[in-house]
Amino acid sequence: MSKLEEKEVLIIDDSPAVGILLKEFLNKLGFKKIHSCQNGITGIETFKEIIKSGTVPLVFLDYNLPDMYALSVMTQLLSIRPDVKVIIETARERTEESIKDLIAQGAYQYLAKPIRLEKIKETIETLKNEEMELATVDTLDSVVNLMSNTTQISLLRLSQYLNKTDEEILPIIKQLVSNKKITKINTIKEIACPKCNHIRVAQMFHCPKCKGADFKQEKIIEHYKCGNVSTESSYNEDKCPKCHQLIKVFGVDYRMQDNFYACNECKEIFSEISINYLCLKCNDKFTLEHAKLLSSQGYSWLR
Repeated sequence: MSKLEEKEVLIIDDSPAVGILLKEFLNKLGFKKIHSCQNGITGIETFKEIIKSGTVPLVFLDYNLPDMYALSVMTQLLSIRPDVKVIIETARERTEESIKDLIAQGAYQYLAKPIRLEKIKETIETLKNEEMELATVDTLDSVVNLMSNTTQISLLRLSQYLNKTDEEILPIIKQLVSNKKITKINTIKEIACPKCNHIRVAQMFHCPKCKGADFKQEKIIEHYKCGNVSTESSYNEDKCPKCHQLIKVFGVDYRMQDNFYACNECKEIFSEISINYLCLKCNDKFTLEHAKLLSSQGYSWLR
């Protein structure tokens, strides 16, 4: 099922027979949510309700309604959602000025009465093809934007970031390779959430003792005479915070070590930060030992 069949359909036609015909055939084509109205006022109100639910329906609009002109109904629908597709049903000829005017004012398609099922199918196929072309263009733009702003990226990351399948991404990748925009590189192995397999994860750093995140990188000084080991910032005016004597000669009175960390919460001094991971999709927290490692083809943008 394409995204088109997931749309709701609104039929505005005062003929119950035509409404039933359209509904049954559209059901066969895969449409499930179909609304039928027999006048313009009810049709407009139903359209507003569908829009409130967060979707834009496909509209079949009869030219001859008992209470309103089709042009008036269509104009109101377009004022609410300019992107709505309105298909006009009429026994009038397409060449008539009134029908030309409807098409000029924004009608998507013309469906001649008596309605032929193959014409409905042709109209739906045209909509599907347009939808696929638009989706491909949107996906291409998104792929190019992601790849051109990074040194390398995996097929898995592209698929998950764009919420597309590999089958949807690969034709675009092949096109970009053919056009010498990108090149294949090595396979990329990435950390993934053990719960949902998503690779959009964040590293969380914390103190190994209290698990707090309030720590900073420090240099550590060891005073040989009294054995004090503490941060460089604790030696005010070069005085040992324990024995209060001056430290003078490096290598004789004291030694200094880089790349240590001091926790502001529990005062622990440590050389290795503890790391956990947070899945940005399902919010699961996990360690490296419990993470999944997933591999996929890597690509690089040619600059």
